[in-house]
Amino acid sequence: PTSAAAAAAAAAEGRPAVILRERPTLMPQRLPKPHDYFPFDLFNGNALAEGMLPEELHNELRYVRDHCMVPPYPWGQVVYHDFVVNHVLPGVPGDLAELGIGQGGTSVFFARVAKRYGRKFLAIDSFEGLPPPDASKDNPYFLEGDYRPGSGEDNYANFLRYKERFDIDDNLTTLKGFFKDVEIPESFQSFAFVHLDSDLYDSVYDSFVKMWPLLSEGGAIAVDDFFHHAQGPARAVSDFFRSLGPDAEPPLMYVVPTYAVMVVKGRSAFKEWQERPDGRPRGAIMECPRALDGNYYSFKLARECKPFVQAAEDAAKRVAEAASEAEHAGRRDAAALCRIRDNAEAFLAFLQYPNDGARSGCDILRYLQPLEDLFDVCEGNLCGMPGVERKTIEIPI
Repeated sequence: PTSAAAAAAAAAEGRPAVILRERPTLMPQRLPKPHDYFPFDLFNGNALAEGMLPEELHNELRYVRDHCMVPPYPWGQVVYHDFVVNHVLPGVPGDLAELGIGQGGTSVFFARVAKRYGRKFLAIDSFEGLPPPDASKDNPYFLEGDYRPGSGEDNYANFLRYKERFDIDDNLTTLKGFFKDVEIPESFQSFAFVHLDSDLYDSVYDSFVKMWPLLSEGGAIAVDDFFHHAQGPARAVSDFFRSLGPDAEPPLMYVVPTYAVMVVKGRSAFKEWQERPDGRPRGAIMECPRALDGNYYSFKLARECKPFVQAAEDAAKRVAEAASEAEHAGRRDAAALCRIRDNAEAFLAFLQYPNDGARSGCDILRYLQPLEDLFDVCEGNLCGMPGVERKTIEIPI
């Protein structure tokens, strides 16, 4: 509020006093990361509480939990499952696929979904780690060979053994090779859903070149690591859609927690033409204003995932209680906990915002900013400075 002197001066001049609302303060302290609060408790592998999902889906995720990367597990699988089961498989022809299978759990999860609906599943991976990054397209982050098997391990053979537990041998085809070198088998004539977990520009671009022409109308391609420090996947997606020519409509990118997007074929960011009676050229009415990166984003899938919104609410309540206790006790970490609380509440408010509310090109920043702790902790060791080194990432299957 204004001071008494300012209020008196305004009254003397015959004008109303301007009362400023109390505004939240950006706290200058932060907890060491990772910590036990938002967003880590929302995006860890244990975020799914009992009763939060239908029992069948909860069990399917539990089967593959120990072979899924976090993220996209668990919310990526939940959002994709709901979209594929409710909006794709009932009416869109084609099979399912994953290019870049990581530890194999997501491929097994969707292969089981595909089998229940009479579809086939294609899993493609080098099983030897990443190809060399291109420094002109990928920010310093990944190394050649990242996600390779440990010494003496054969992840291709390990995956073939792993999948035998899940009754999918008759509908799962596994190909070993880098995406640019792999030929899609003739038995796969079209696709309804494709998951790309490919990390690098060339891998994602090559995957789009191969899979987009085979994607059925109404089918979707999901791109993991889109909002990632490496930036290769985001650049590849933008460049691919620009390569379709000036007559192609810009895609509408559905944001999927944590840092993925999904593009639906035939569903662009364009809504309709606006004819102008004064003779000026007609204008395009879009789904939303364009973001600063040139993309059009929708948050519909995240907002309509009720278990995700509930988990976000639980995380916000938990850190609010912790912050209140710390403030009451006068603890040194009170300000840092208040910053986390403000982030959690801002993220929850964004998820609860109505889909038909006013939209902004900066909405993507409203989604990303509250997740600052998560993005800062996963920024990677390679920062672009000469002389910085790290070991190659190895993963088991």
